[in-house]
Amino acid sequence: MIYDENNLIKQARAGSQRALSQIVKRHQNGVYSLALRMLGNREDAEDVLQETFLAFHKSLPRFKGLSTLSTYFYRLATNFSLMKLRQKRTRRPEHHTVDLEEAVEEPDKKPDPMQSTLSLELKQRLDQALLQLPEKERAVFILRDVEDLPGEEVARVLNISLPAMKSRLHRARNVLKEKLSPYIRGSET
Repeated sequence: MIYDENNLIKQARAGSQRALSQIVKRHQNGVYSLALRMLGNREDAEDVLQETFLAFHKSLPRFKGLSTLSTYFYRLATNFSLMKLRQKRTRRPEHHTVDLEEAVEEPDKKPDPMQSTLSLELKQRLDQALLQLPEKERAVFILRDVEDLPGEEVARVLNISLPAMKSRLHRARNVLKEKLSPYIRGSET
């Protein structure tokens, strides 16, 4: 796949719209999913999706391929999401929430048995709790536990050390566990 990816990049650099389109098709679901989970709002996630691929298109001639495209796209999408969150803090916040589990299309993934057993209320609580995490911890949690990236890749995407990534992930998991424990205990009876 790396060879195929490198070939697509070369073709896209040479002006092939078909190659560029294939690159976008391969990575758009992951980028959108990450942005939606970071921002909790479809419009903002669509903006980040567009900004990510526009930035890639502009940087294509300079793209060195030091990381995989997925890592590169996750880095761009995370940065654009964080910028959008900072912009929202300076403006009056709008409150649009969506059920993140329902909003993200993942046709090629098998359903997680744990997710199947969660009640709708617990999913909504998880969505709310996730949006309450500090941005840096939210990004680590989403990339590691939701997108299932290896820890080393999460650290590269966020440009932090592996110990810093582990520390942020630990804090995020603890906060989520604390926020969700009343609902999990309540559903076990």
